[in-house]
Amino acid sequence: MRNLPSKKIKPSARVLFWFTTLALILACAPSAATPVDLPLDPNAIQLFIQQTAGAAATQTQKAIPTASITPTFTATPRNTFTPEPSFTPFQTFVLPSPQNQTQTVQYFRVKHDSQLDRYDYKSRTAAPDWPLFPQTPETVPLFVDPKEGRGTWRTTVDGAWEIYIDALNDHNKKKLNYLKSDSTALFNSAGFPQLESLTMGGNIVTLDAIQDGWGRLHTMAYSNPGSASSENYITRPDLVHKFVVVVWSRKTKSTYWVITPHGDIYWPFVASHAVWVQMERLEPFPVLPMVVTANVTQEIRTEPKLDSDPSGFELSEGASATIVQYFPSGSNVWGRLQNGRWIALFLYEKGVPKYLTTWIMATVPPP
Repeated sequence: MRNLPSKKIKPSARVLFWFTTLALILACAPSAATPVDLPLDPNAIQLFIQQTAGAAATQTQKAIPTASITPTFTATPRNTFTPEPSFTPFQTFVLPSPQNQTQTVQYFRVKHDSQLDRYDYKSRTAAPDWPLFPQTPETVPLFVDPKEGRGTWRTTVDGAWEIYIDALNDHNKKKLNYLKSDSTALFNSAGFPQLESLTMGGNIVTLDAIQDGWGRLHTMAYSNPGSASSENYITRPDLVHKFVVVVWSRKTKSTYWVITPHGDIYWPFVASHAVWVQMERLEPFPVLPMVVTANVTQEIRTEPKLDSDPSGFELSEGASATIVQYFPSGSNVWGRLQNGRWIALFLYEKGVPKYLTTWIMATVPPP
């Protein structure tokens, strides 16, 4: 057979051939599916919050009227939160601890009545059809599915759970009678020990997942009530919540909060079924790391508590520092500095809410 003369292929033709081949391969390949239930990398929490907070910053935020407390207090929102439309798991199982070196838990506060359009930015007791008594528990219902109207859930808290609840409230009979009453929020209508799925404004929560504008709440493990000496409102305010009573003053036309008739009352944030809350009801803690400036001079502490051993250093008024971790303790919030020491970000001093630095949130903790 006679050999045919060979032809040289131009470089431009060769490039076009491979480009066409690659395009045909990609056209036949299936598109990549978005993962749903895959676990997040521990660092993904901060990335997710940064992305959503950044997106929210480009939107116009509704003005939130200042919620008045006794005495009057003004809070300005620092950031908003836009949830992802798809299912997003959250990693909230790292226990908050002064020893943790990075922020691994995203905290949220449950908004008060006066921050919500559904109550016309007032206490719910300001409604024209509200009965004559001016105050009520500031409840927030938690639903069994991420959809309003799907119903709430009751969790039986007898036996070891009742022992735990009694210990949280120092076995004070007056407090416990109020807490367990059929006419109060937690056991309303069904009665003790059928705990309603709810929380109250100002309390801290964390999330296990976000889906379509709803957050699945991280609650206590129902199988283990724990010990009131180690898990209480001071050590774990995300798992032990405080009773909050909201009041509308018709005289001053303002919303404020009061302590229950017999003093501070606590209950375990537990549910024997998964419970969900609308993301619009939550305000996230500001993203870390964050540079803050001191409003007043304060002692830098070795531990996040008021009776901590002194470190020998102060954060002077006007000085700046970087916060890398939160440690909420009761209604107070502490911030860890890069050197491992701590400063107070929020304290109640003689019942007065006080931000000690430029760190601030619109939602104040329970009084």
